[in-house]
Amino acid sequence: MSDSAGRGSTFAKAQSDYELVEAVGTGDMLAFEMLIKRYRDPILNFIFRYTGDRFGAEDIAQEVFLKVYLAASGFEPRGKVSTWIFKIAYNLSMNEVLRRRRFDRAGDIDDLPPEPSMPVDSGVEELAQEVMDAVRHLPEKQRAALLLRVNEDLSYAEIGHVLSTSIASVESLLFRARENLRKILAGKSKGMNSGKR
Repeated sequence: MSDSAGRGSTFAKAQSDYELVEAVGTGDMLAFEMLIKRYRDPILNFIFRYTGDRFGAEDIAQEVFLKVYLAASGFEPRGKVSTWIFKIAYNLSMNEVLRRRRFDRAGDIDDLPPEPSMPVDSGVEELAQEVMDAVRHLPEKQRAALLLRVNEDLSYAEIGHVLSTSIASVESLLFRARENLRKILAGKSKGMNSGKR
């Protein structure tokens, strides 16, 4: 049996995320590719929505999976693999936002770059864009908690693990995020209505 056939058989047996990470820890590239296929889109989506930078999200996602690959051999299954990967994505995304903020202060550039403009086909797309703009103005932890809950459907305990905080703090973060989102959107609505008069 060849080496690649041996790895393929390990890969074929690896069904759960834990088994995939264990196989990745032994250098199984097929298992690593499968793990990337499972998590690439949700991780990319989270990073993009958190940072507001579509192109930067690709770079950060690559860094996330590099860290996953390098740390897989030491992974201890204390929680879900998805939570571990999202924690890496959150930490790298937060670091990027903070780095950009320091750079922005020096260069006087906006905190979050605007998304490339796309023609608006309907009021629904316009509303979705307004909501995403409002989410980008939330404080970092509120934004992360809201995105992990709404877009990624993580439990409060999983969000707490990703953000290194308690379940009670997650509940508070989500409550404040929703309240702040309402205020931001209500302010935009008033501004738009007063501009139409």
